[in-house]
Amino acid sequence: MMVVDYVIIGAGYAGLSAAALLSHFGFSVVVLESHTYVGGCASYFDRKEFTFDVGATTLSGLLPHQPLGKIFSTLGITPKVKKLEPGMVIFLDDKKIIRYANQQRWITEAEQQFQSKGQKKFWDTLFTMEAELWNMLEHLVYFPPTSLRDALTLLPLIKPSVLRSSTGLIRPLYVLLEQYGLHNDRQFVRFVDEQLLISTQNKSDLAPLLPSSIGLVYPSETYYPMGGMNKPVEQLEQSVRKNNGSIFFKQRVTSIEQLPSKQYKISTAKGKEFHTKGIISSIPIWNLPAITSGSIQKYFEKKSRQHPDGWGAFTINFAIEDTMDLETAYYQLHSQSPIPYCSSDSLFVSFSLREDREKSPEGWYTVTISTHTKAEDWFALSEDEYERRKEAVTKHLLQEFDNRFDGFKGAVKQYVLAGTPRTFEFYTKRYNGYVGGIPHTIEKPLPFMTPNKTPFDNFYVIGDTTFPGQGTPAVALGAWNVVQRILRK
Repeated sequence: MMVVDYVIIGAGYAGLSAAALLSHFGFSVVVLESHTYVGGCASYFDRKEFTFDVGATTLSGLLPHQPLGKIFSTLGITPKVKKLEPGMVIFLDDKKIIRYANQQRWITEAEQQFQSKGQKKFWDTLFTMEAELWNMLEHLVYFPPTSLRDALTLLPLIKPSVLRSSTGLIRPLYVLLEQYGLHNDRQFVRFVDEQLLISTQNKSDLAPLLPSSIGLVYPSETYYPMGGMNKPVEQLEQSVRKNNGSIFFKQRVTSIEQLPSKQYKISTAKGKEFHTKGIISSIPIWNLPAITSGSIQKYFEKKSRQHPDGWGAFTINFAIEDTMDLETAYYQLHSQSPIPYCSSDSLFVSFSLREDREKSPEGWYTVTISTHTKAEDWFALSEDEYERRKEAVTKHLLQEFDNRFDGFKGAVKQYVLAGTPRTFEFYTKRYNGYVGGIPHTIEKPLPFMTPNKTPFDNFYVIGDTTFPGQGTPAVALGAWNVVQRILRK
């Protein structure tokens, strides 16, 4: 049995950010991961000389005032990344839209592609909001407040400008479309909605203004991690080990018990046992009722009922011969017909960069295609029906890919592997195979998300089902805030 200051559950960006920071500041930590690799929803798998990202494929939030930027700077980590220009290319009907990273260049492109007036004011407003929100989030270590002490620490932040901005948590992005007369441009609304689905997991009628600003502006700060999304998180792993932290793989947590001594006993499926004064869980809140008991279990059952919904993803990974030049690593393709058994009208396509020899050998790219689907549509099926649906979606997505990328016609594809929410649940152990966390919505805005601090002594929750939500920068911010709480005790 090991006794440590903190046990961190999950070795994704959230869990390893918290573990690396705590070990950096002198705490003893153990990280427990059910999978064989780090990364969580940003992990990977290999097929001979090819490496495939299995979840998140884009990296952002690296500026000095943003979460990953602060974490990497604190730890002395320099991730090997390449900023992309353009950040993304979008195919929408007959349009090819270049999502430039440069703000003014992008606004000019939007004005040319979408003739409706109001583009400049709309995008200028979003860029301003995005900057304001990052500034606001930087000071919200004790938000959402869980005690009078937390609330008192927030009082100095209550200023007229903050109060004006905070209305963007309860108003949908659609009001901004209406304000600038863009709501009648159906093609532009489609474009915005599908962009929002990638980042906020909701469309403009429900996605709150403030989170939407980050979701729509993020291609301006999109980075490609050389070697894959797992490489920066592996640097976090190395930081943990350098500071004498321990990481155990294939150690699925099966129970968390609060002891009379106010410590916690954590047990794993392989019989390991740990005693700790503190827990930081980065797994989904939906997974926690099954491994807790008593008042802790009731708390997480309540939180799970309050936030019952999540998205699933259908993904395809393959390697393809390098027979055409690419303008960027990331593309969004609006499907020319409905995607069977899926809930989005678009697919997101991520390529490895030609110079990235860690992901593919010379003469090849690796490719990940993903789209939204309802997780419940992939369970409780006969094997024949499951395989039939899987084949139908795979065929459709590959056809869309072939139609949009003429330069790959005739190119050889290798290792064409499709994944569903069932696949994701099997490998990540996430409840229902949900990805992307809890959708941002005006019906349950950010202040009502599960706070990082629970009512139980030294028990914290981070990750994409807690404040401040989904996305690598957000889960990193949750980890940063929890560590700041611990340091300020």
